[in-house]
Amino acid sequence: MTSFRNILFIISLLIISNPIYSQTPSYERPRLIIGIIVDGLQQKHIDYLWNYLEPGGFKRLIEQGTSCRNVSYNIVSSGDAADIATVMTGSIPYYHGITGNAYFKRSDRTIHSIIEDENQSGIGTTMNVSAHNLLASTISDELYLAFPEKSKTYAIAIRPEDAIMLGGHTAKSVAWIDNVSLKWVTTTYYSEGLSQWADKMNTDGTFNNIVAQKWEPLYNINTYLSKPNKEDKKWGFYYDPTSRVSQYSPTTILKNTPAANTLVAALAQKIIEGENLGNDAYPDMLLLQFTVRPPNENTFALQSAEKEDMYLRLDKDIETLLQKIDVKIGLDKTLVYMFANQTGTHSPAELGMNKIPAGYFNARRSMALLSSYLIAIYGEERWIDGYYGKNIFLNKSKIEEKKINFKQMQQTVADFMLEFEGIQSAFTSSQIVGMSGNTGSEMFRIRNSMHKNTVGDVIFTLLPGWIEVDDKNKPVGESNAIVSYTPLYFFGWHIKPRKVDAAYQTTDIAPTLSRLLNIPMPNAATGKPIEEIVK
Repeated sequence: MTSFRNILFIISLLIISNPIYSQTPSYERPRLIIGIIVDGLQQKHIDYLWNYLEPGGFKRLIEQGTSCRNVSYNIVSSGDAADIATVMTGSIPYYHGITGNAYFKRSDRTIHSIIEDENQSGIGTTMNVSAHNLLASTISDELYLAFPEKSKTYAIAIRPEDAIMLGGHTAKSVAWIDNVSLKWVTTTYYSEGLSQWADKMNTDGTFNNIVAQKWEPLYNINTYLSKPNKEDKKWGFYYDPTSRVSQYSPTTILKNTPAANTLVAALAQKIIEGENLGNDAYPDMLLLQFTVRPPNENTFALQSAEKEDMYLRLDKDIETLLQKIDVKIGLDKTLVYMFANQTGTHSPAELGMNKIPAGYFNARRSMALLSSYLIAIYGEERWIDGYYGKNIFLNKSKIEEKKINFKQMQQTVADFMLEFEGIQSAFTSSQIVGMSGNTGSEMFRIRNSMHKNTVGDVIFTLLPGWIEVDDKNKPVGESNAIVSYTPLYFFGWHIKPRKVDAAYQTTDIAPTLSRLLNIPMPNAATGKPIEEIVK
């Protein structure tokens, strides 16, 4: 009888414990996934500086990993938020909803940040932001859904839009740099708020110590390939990251100095250590944003000692980060992927200096002329509600009140816009929505880049070499190439050293990660896995 009871007890234990065991992933996966976006990164810059790079930084990623050199964005350039959302969801703005860093809101006729959310509160900042406008799941969201409360995601960025799009909906915490208060900040949208490691850097002096280091050349200024933009006779060049952007601005230049990259790398190391990322069979994700843009950059080319120095210092930060991961987790258990946002190969200023047609398109002046033209045709009314990012919003209520044919006015506006210097084409929203045919065409890229919640009534494009700027001369999207490419590197876990020349799109990155992790693709994914990586 005792023996029979013991057998029943053992069987009961097995039945009770079985659900626990079934939750342990049996498929072999990387323990940690490191996703990196580098703002302004170009493959030709890496090639140009190759002999100056450390063996353990960019070189290690490229030589020991897989480099994909023919990866393009199938959307129009409109800001980092759209680019990152496209990579993280494996989808396009038409589905995921992030059409740029900002959008025009018809209800109040003003421009809003794409991450604005009045239902959330800032932590260390007055910004109220979240990922609520991101309408699709990301690869990190799918990882969390596969292993709830087991897999953890953290995102660290220089700018809030990048941090939110990297973190998606389910990150434990995201953090970005506030370059006024000079500290890490975040939003209440994420479960942990500001991570204790970011908070500690704010309070123990680590953040301020990094920012307080003056930026001067890493090496002798005579060894650089280009001259400084802002030459200093003693140092070669010299910047204080706490300097103000302008005399009356509270904003500092911190986000465009190597100190910003060092801050991101330092917090990444603290989170890896403090949160024990990659310490069990449930994969974790750490998503990072760096930059290679120096202050007052007026060309996308590698033509200043400051930009070279940004690359060389970031190279060292990446080397240190990889070393930390190797000691803590093992690079053989870590999957790293790195990509860039859309950046023009040459700026309009650079093209112009070389007698190549180019220019800057200022929409405010164009809208003033368009308004006068519509008044001359239809009468003294405000026919234009607003404008943002090559999208023109007509005053629908006034058009309806005056019983004017709306589609006819749309076409009138589109035809008029073609008269402006720098404009390539103009379409009505109905033409874009109803399009068919070649998926690689200009109209199809516009269609990919729009969403019903934010699309204008008339959308136009610019000629090659032209870039739109706002009233502060800041670019609204930085690439106007017919096809915009990004370098893409995979390194670490089961990744073989090779170069991939086959053509892929950035929407293929998330499906590739899904296949490697053996989890569902994001729910709006339109891409396909990169065969050379997953086979």
